Amino acid sequence: MAERIPQYQKIYETLRRQIQENEYPVGSFLPPEPELGKKLNVSRTTVRKAVETLIRDGFVYVRRGVGTEILDFKATQPLQYITSFSETLRDQGFEVSYKGVKVKVVPSPAKVAADLKLETGARVVKIHRVALANGKPIAIMLNYLLPEVVPGIEKKVSKINSLYAFLESEYNITIDAATDYISARSASAEEAEELKIQEGSPLLMVRRITYSKGSPIERADLEIVAGRYEYSVRTMDRPSR
Repeated sequence: MAERIPQYQKIYETLRRQIQENEYPVGSFLPPEPELGKKLNVSRTTVRKAVETLIRDGFVYVRRGVGTEILDFKATQPLQYITSFSETLRDQGFEVSYKGVKVKVVPSPAKVAADLKLETGARVVKIHRVALANGKPIAIMLNYLLPEVVPGIEKKVSKINSLYAFLESEYNITIDAATDYISARSASAEEAEELKIQEGSPLLMVRRITYSKGSPIERADLEIVAGRYEYSVRTMDRPSR
């Protein structure tokens, strides 16, 4: 028997979709609860619970005496520049923090080894983090680094904020190129738990290979809450045919 979806959750999904589709632009305000209840044919209590969920997920903010304001919930990363995930969020005004940070040396999985031009099973440094934007989980981040380029990194975990800035300041490593592979899939139960979202919610999957002086030094796997992040690509000219 299919699980019954609570009414407030349906209203939350409706309002979230309307916000994401710009029916309520950033900086505008939701209608008052009585008006929303009448418009959506639900009780004021249902509307209030749906709005509380929007607040929890970072879509709106209640300004006392003013109304419920639509927040700039989505970060945009331009693909023509090499920036870390954390740098992109900070540049757009988000407060970035991390939880569940773990650093250890592990045998490289086959696909990681291939991307880093290593033998399968060769040792790599694995960094696991959950990134938070304004206190809300936004991405699970896995970074694999060559051990020889980051000696003693296990003792510097507290200094890892933006990984690229950390590599530049602590190891004098210059990032000069990166290749991103972007796809999408649904969140598993474990991922949903880490990201505080519903199982099956859409995730942006980013696999990045980072280069320094022409050689790969890092492979990153990002699992990003799709509703809170986007990539932009600026293109110019059409090829001659």
